[in-house]
Amino acid sequence: MIICSCNVLSDAQLRKAADEMRADPNGKVPTPGAVFRHLGCRPRCGSCFPAVIRIIHEDAEDGGSQSGYARLKAAGNRGR
Repeated sequence: MIICSCNVLSDAQLRKAADEMRADPNGKVPTPGAVFRHLGCRPRCGSCFPAVIRIIHEDAEDGGSQSGYARLKAAGNRGR
């Protein structure tokens, strides 16, 4: 399904880019802007951002890993 009509990006493309970024040990956190740059484009109108955020932080397909938000929250709680 097309999520970003400005750049014609599908949910599968966004999810794959976020997964690639998470798999790279030197990669960046998959924020919407970083995912767009990873795909070689930039956000335009931004109306897709709520859906993009939801897609890139869904649990990985293996079902066993935490979402990006959950990992960030857990990392923040370790320092307390």
